[in-house]
Amino acid sequence: MIGTRADASLTQPMDDELAQSLRDFTRAAGGGLVIGLPLLYTMEVWTQGFILPWWKLLLLLGVAYAIVFGYNSVAGFRRERSYGQLVVDSISTVGLGIVIAFVALLALGQIDAGSSLRDAAGKVALEAIPIAFGASVASTQLSGEGSDRGHRTGPFERLVVGAGGALLFALNVAPTEEIVVLGSSASPPLLLTVVGATLLVTLALVFFADFGGRRRARGEGILEHPWSETVTSYAVSVGISLLLLWSFGRTDGASVSALLAMTVMLAAVASVGAAVARLLIGGEHEKGEG
Repeated sequence: MIGTRADASLTQPMDDELAQSLRDFTRAAGGGLVIGLPLLYTMEVWTQGFILPWWKLLLLLGVAYAIVFGYNSVAGFRRERSYGQLVVDSISTVGLGIVIAFVALLALGQIDAGSSLRDAAGKVALEAIPIAFGASVASTQLSGEGSDRGHRTGPFERLVVGAGGALLFALNVAPTEEIVVLGSSASPPLLLTVVGATLLVTLALVFFADFGGRRRARGEGILEHPWSETVTSYAVSVGISLLLLWSFGRTDGASVSALLAMTVMLAAVASVGAAVARLLIGGEHEKGEG
């Protein structure tokens, strides 16, 4: 009887650890699917995954990894992790995104035994980007351990996370023909209006809307004032937009005016994504401070 009780006490922590690991995996996989599902059903993404040069795919995956790493390091999940653990965890997150994308594309019939390795790898790589970011968000924001409420995120941290939101939202639009149509038909006055509206909307979302008490507090640094943070985040969104337009070949042969118009239109979407991402990590820690 004593031996039986001792064996049970030894196996209980192992069972608890296994159950927690399964919950973590399920949460991450679910979050990845929730975020990545729209792109899994987007024909333009399937096509771009096939025609993009391999080095551009690797570049986009590298950018996605850097953003996942940044998000994991600042979003409040298991802050006691070392740098090495963050590197490994972020690699695991991107790897999980690749596995989920592969299984999902198989289930949707977009890759099969007859697909070439280049076709399958390209589609999986491109679809894995939003899934990996979604898995990271789910792990950090939906975990009971993930709310280090005593931590106040700094402006650079918020910009890193904002870049992730910008990439995620813009990736839903950049491969489509609609962005080319919008850019080619936009007049200079309309583009100026879009820029102004984008800045005003994202400023209101982050600093004044007070979603669930998540209004941003105002710090003393140069990037912690509402307008300076908004403008800087918009600049990051413009950079992400240009990266995606270039990656998908939208810049090839485009005039300066056409490129500017497409960038402004895509940056509007990216900026909203950046604002949402900054709200995820920023507001709850400062509630009541500003």
